[in-house]
Amino acid sequence: MKEIDEKFKKNLLLGTLLISIYFIFSNLGYFLKGFNVFIQIINPFLVGFAIAFVLNIPMNFFELNVFSFLDTKKYIKYRNFKRPLSILATFLTVIGLITALALFVIPQLTSSVSTLLKTIPGHMSSFERLISQYINDTEISKEVLQKVSSTIMAAWKDLFTVGGEIISNSLSSILNTTMNITSGLINFILSVILSIYMLSSKETLIHQLRKIIYAFLPKKAADKLIYIGNLSNITFSKFISGQCVEAVILGTLCFIGMLILRMPYALLISVLIAVTALIPVFGAFIGTIPAVFLILLISPIKALWFIIFILFLQQFEGNIIYPKVVGNSVGLSALWVMMAMLVGGSTLGILGMLIGIPIFSVLYQLLKEKTNKKLKMKEIEIE
Repeated sequence: MKEIDEKFKKNLLLGTLLISIYFIFSNLGYFLKGFNVFIQIINPFLVGFAIAFVLNIPMNFFELNVFSFLDTKKYIKYRNFKRPLSILATFLTVIGLITALALFVIPQLTSSVSTLLKTIPGHMSSFERLISQYINDTEISKEVLQKVSSTIMAAWKDLFTVGGEIISNSLSSILNTTMNITSGLINFILSVILSIYMLSSKETLIHQLRKIIYAFLPKKAADKLIYIGNLSNITFSKFISGQCVEAVILGTLCFIGMLILRMPYALLISVLIAVTALIPVFGAFIGTIPAVFLILLISPIKALWFIIFILFLQQFEGNIIYPKVVGNSVGLSALWVMMAMLVGGSTLGILGMLIGIPIFSVLYQLLKEKTNKKLKMKEIEIE
């Protein structure tokens, strides 16, 4: 009788699960809408968590290296100020870096745009001369030119009509855009405030999360989940640190090389290369496209030399810097790094390219541990 009851419970549970899955898939659109609404509601929390996770790395540095003297007996009464001072130093450092980049980059960016605007009339004049020469060479009759000009003038009336409609329709779009920007700014401020709370009480939050996990999961499953969480934390932290160091090294080498080769906009382009280098492997190539365009406005020959230089620099970075700084930090070879980037980029775009490598590293390490454990149980040794 007891076995029959257990079988009935299992079948009932399985049937309920199947009905639930069918209901979810048959109403997938409503569930997706509800999920999107839920994500929008908790979006400040998710962004705040991401900010806190990244800023936790420099905050730990300040706690362990700068304000560690507050743990000594002499300053023990000020020990409670250690975390607030570390958070303040972290935010001041980030704001200082952003301000410094703006002060260095914006003037050069303004100069680049000004140069571009100055060269446009010259390019237009060259284009007009080319058209005039073509017209003279092909002996186009005056009648054809008059027809073309009258067609253009008639088209201007249509353009003004369409332009008026576009402007009237754009007013609502501008209003919506303004509202979205305001909402995004408010959400970002909330995210920053939430990140400060998370950083200041991270031990309490982790302790509460552990209690919930052990309360609602079997001990074996809870231990495994805690282990995966710790492994993910270590892997992501190492990846972020390594990626930032690698970007700074690449940007510095680019700046030195451009100064030696006497190329224009050395600082602006080097900062651009360093920022885009935060995207693994392909980042420097992405930054190369606008860099080549800027140099091309000054000198096509120098633009060609810059392409050659950046190709050599990318080879040096990909074969020497990246494996040493980032690859070793997450425990993946170049092949698996490329695989993680392709899979992450195809599923989540740029975000997938950023988080694909550490996620793949965690899965790789878990699979490696499981494989070694199975081989050990079977008493098999593979060299």
